Amino acid sequence: MTKMFVLRINSLMSSPSSPLRFGTDNEVVIPLAVIDQLQGYKGMPEKKKVAESILSYIETFDIQKLMNGGERQANGSILKIEKNFHNIHIDMEGITSIDKRVFQVCLGLQQENPDKKVVLVSKNKAIRIKARALGINAEDFKDDLFPTPAEQYTGRIHLETTADSINRFFKNKFMPISEIIESSKIEWVCNMFTEVKAVDNNQCFIGRYDGEKIVPLVFGEANYPMGISAKNAGQRMLIECLLMDWEKAPLVIVKGGAGTGKTFCTLAAALQGYEDDKYSRVLLAAPPETVGKEVGYLPGDIKDKFFPHMSGIMDNLDILINGSKKYGKSDKNYVESGQYYFEQNITQLKPIGYLRGSTIVNSIFIIDETQNIDPGDIKSIVTRAAEGSKFVFLGDPTQVDNPKLNERYNGLVYLSEKFKENPLCWQISMKNEESVRSTLSTIASKIL
Repeated sequence: MTKMFVLRINSLMSSPSSPLRFGTDNEVVIPLAVIDQLQGYKGMPEKKKVAESILSYIETFDIQKLMNGGERQANGSILKIEKNFHNIHIDMEGITSIDKRVFQVCLGLQQENPDKKVVLVSKNKAIRIKARALGINAEDFKDDLFPTPAEQYTGRIHLETTADSINRFFKNKFMPISEIIESSKIEWVCNMFTEVKAVDNNQCFIGRYDGEKIVPLVFGEANYPMGISAKNAGQRMLIECLLMDWEKAPLVIVKGGAGTGKTFCTLAAALQGYEDDKYSRVLLAAPPETVGKEVGYLPGDIKDKFFPHMSGIMDNLDILINGSKKYGKSDKNYVESGQYYFEQNITQLKPIGYLRGSTIVNSIFIIDETQNIDPGDIKSIVTRAAEGSKFVFLGDPTQVDNPKLNERYNGLVYLSEKFKENPLCWQISMKNEESVRSTLSTIASKIL
């Protein structure tokens, strides 16, 4: 059965080629109200470019034909602009005029085309629910969906070998992947961490696949930043990512739930990097839940507006400074809240919405809660990197607060999957059992 896909603006703006991603024998319908939205889009610059690109693409067709039967695209599908069905009555509260218009188009097309399946394509879960309540088929934009959390790349793998192979590893400081049991069945990804265990005794080690062979970790307890120690295997891998020089690891992606130490270890490595003159400053960012609205209502300067969104980072900074083996509470330079670092401009807030035009040099840039950043905005962040800088993206893909995103479609997962095989990117996913929070916190996360 031929399908008619009706696109809302967020699905349409997923990429400049989105109208071509719905099969060769189907029809792609853009309501005229959505065209108006494209023209008036005033969001992130990168997204604005996509909107302009789609408008330019639409202009390559005969507009009258698009609005009267449609035009065939290069892949064989039909592209249409729909202006009709204003007469269809919709009795539903809590919808905007544009969403009402989109629903009218869907219902009208269903009435006129009983032999075709009409599908509303929307990234907004609430809109999909409302559409189904009106009898409209609704789907997410599948082309932009990445794997489920359980299937996503983790940056780590458990492997088995023999005791003799492990003995040779400790002697030679490397292990050929041919010595791993069932090596041919493994998807070998550069910079993937390995937990290797002998099948004939209890010997084991943590290493890293460098693109050719398994090598040992470079950094041990003696090198750990700010006097911290690794609580588990995941933190050892994480610290390896963070301490590696920016030339080898300019991009680090860390996934993990609350209490796994991802923010704590990152801050420790960042401050140590500053003190060792590896970086001239530590930049911090976290997305507000609704950019441009909540921020505007808060009084004060940029720092005052964004500090409420940095509570996770600030809490960890407080714990790090006051609990560090390197800096005791008696050291007056390191006040209890960590404000010293901000007062001396060692750490600086870098609101994501103000990155346009910035070039980040000789800095370590920590972006927290990346799962609440739109994938379309990730490019405008990563492309700010210049010589001497290291970017660290932190987040938990299962804890998405942005209503436009979900656990399979968000900036953290997007960045992770796109850079999975790039040798400049180091990734690690912390396991839930590696959380160092209290027993009560762990139990509550499972049963509440």
